[in-house]
Amino acid sequence: MVRINLLPVRVSKKKEAGRQQLFIFAGILLLGLVGNYLWASSRGADLTARQQKLKRTQDEIAQLERIIGEVRSIKDQQQALQQKLDVLAKLKAGRAGPVRMLDELATITPRQLWLTKMQEKGGAVTFSGLGASIDDVSAFMTALKNSKYFSKVELKKTALGTGTKSSGTATERLVGFEISAAVDYAPGAAPAPAAGTAPGKAPADPAKKGKG
Repeated sequence: MVRINLLPVRVSKKKEAGRQQLFIFAGILLLGLVGNYLWASSRGADLTARQQKLKRTQDEIAQLERIIGEVRSIKDQQQALQQKLDVLAKLKAGRAGPVRMLDELATITPRQLWLTKMQEKGGAVTFSGLGASIDDVSAFMTALKNSKYFSKVELKKTALGTGTKSSGTATERLVGFEISAAVDYAPGAAPAPAAGTAPGKAPADPAKKGKG
């Protein structure tokens, strides 16, 4: 009977199997390292892209803040300029306003009414005078209310028979009055005149009709 020693063959197969397992493990390890490297590279590139995007956003925000600052500066300059223009307009109105107001006052004062005193202080004016009748005083108040220079017109007092006016040989009793009002030398816009009434003129006084 022939005997064959198979031990060297078994040892050789075990060595071959060990080498194959080692190669497989090494391959798996290598694939893991390569995969980890690729993943790390991808995350690094993504982080770099995000950082660049963040920097661009920060630059845009800084630029917008500069623009907003310039706009605010321009608005502040415009406001300061407008304030200077308003002051100049007020000074100009302060020079020409009283003259125009007095000119209109002479226009709207009824014929049968005489101003004896006019006192202005702090934007408030007080008129004192005499009228041929209470209707003339009422017409004067209406004219003041329709004027663009006066507001808050108020009759303070009247006094009948405080004086007389000589007209030839006839003598007429007069009505004394005192009227207060607020005065504005630079009105924004004149009020619209009533239909059939000329601008700046007082409405016709019915009491004057027939007096000539």
